[in-house]
Amino acid sequence: MFTRRELLTRGTTVLLLIPVVGPMLGCSSSNSSGPDAAACAGVSSTSSTDNQHSHTLCVLTSDLTTPPSAGVNYTTSLDAQHTHHVALSAASLGMINSGGTVTVTSTSDVDPINNVAHTHTFMIKKA
Repeated sequence: MFTRRELLTRGTTVLLLIPVVGPMLGCSSSNSSGPDAAACAGVSSTSSTDNQHSHTLCVLTSDLTTPPSAGVNYTTSLDAQHTHHVALSAASLGMINSGGTVTVTSTSDVDPINNVAHTHTFMIKKA
């Protein structure tokens, strides 16, 4: 059991570390995707496994219910020290929102670990 002083000291240390450690754990978000599937405010999808890894993608509910006419570009989660980009048209967003499945391929990006360019395939469907 901690004394009050120990609890306050340790609690302060943890609170000071959260802004430093949080982004390194993938707890930050970009404006068009969410790397953490549990925190996805929409439909989360995991890619195919290519080059010995996969990525996640979060398609926002707001984009599904009101698809931008120009579509949306998303950034995948960070894995193997890189991300990919995925473009979804307004028609694809509408199809996902109505219960359909959309299969899309990410951009081809280089995995800096083994220096190989590759893509990933996402099958996006509402649960």
